[in-house]
Amino acid sequence: MSLTGLLRRISPLIVLGAVISCAHALPPQAVAPVTLPQGRGGVDGPFFPQNRVPAVLPSTGTSLQQQAQQRVEAQLGANTALSNGASITKAQAQSDGLGYVAEHFDAIDSGHTGRVSMSDVRAYLQKQQTPQ
Repeated sequence: MSLTGLLRRISPLIVLGAVISCAHALPPQAVAPVTLPQGRGGVDGPFFPQNRVPAVLPSTGTSLQQQAQQRVEAQLGANTALSNGASITKAQAQSDGLGYVAEHFDAIDSGHTGRVSMSDVRAYLQKQQTPQ
């Protein structure tokens, strides 16, 4: 092997050694000191949230029915034609996006008046909840 071929093979190793020795000689990077908030353990984030929501016990029986009734009234009564005791037709229920009321309109309208109110919907839901 000639001297030129040997230098071609060894020169990258020499350059790599020089780069490593220069990088090793650099001073360490300065890091700002960490101060923890008062009264906390220092761990926060999505896995250890500081404001934990208290555990909710599962609802059963009457309280479950009341919660379900409140959800239904909030969804059906809020910003719709059923709010404030108004009554609606099947076409209005469809156009207002009240799909459940529109689907079960004939069953909800027990008096066959062609209109249903929130009290009619409540009565229908309670009738559906009772065991048969």
